[in-house]
Amino acid sequence: MLHRRNLVRAASGLAIALLLAVLAHAPARAQSQPQTLYDPNANVRAEIQAALASARQDNKLVLLEFGADWCLDCWILERHYQDAAVQPYLREHYHLVRIDIGRGDRNMDVVRKYGEPIDGGVPAIVVLAPSGQVLATTRDGSMEGARRMTPAMVRRRLEQWAALHR
Repeated sequence: MLHRRNLVRAASGLAIALLLAVLAHAPARAQSQPQTLYDPNANVRAEIQAALASARQDNKLVLLEFGADWCLDCWILERHYQDAAVQPYLREHYHLVRIDIGRGDRNMDVVRKYGEPIDGGVPAIVVLAPSGQVLATTRDGSMEGARRMTPAMVRRRLEQWAALHR
């Protein structure tokens, strides 16, 4: 009986120590990650026009990312974008515009304008030339499974789309 009590005490102490360690690091994690990816109040039409104007100046592409904050794969894709192998390439070749679709009730006019890219799920991508011409889309749902992708796979997709512009 005494042995069992010691085991319970040791396990309880270990559980409390682990909980305190997790809580001690939680604020740092919370500060390093954005609370939202998709601004429900953004004027995405104006953001797209501004990105296209910048693209005409610097000859980059415009990457429209359709998604929502409830979408796990959208957050995973964002993590891939922050990867050291992806982030510099993304910044060098693209202007990123995030478009909040809410629960399928926001910015649907923009979704329709760019060919219903969310039909295959979110996140969904549309790549625009500086002229506004659609170069690529993931209407096939190929980005919807971002959780099964690696940063290297995301980088390859960005490279493939950039090659369409050359």
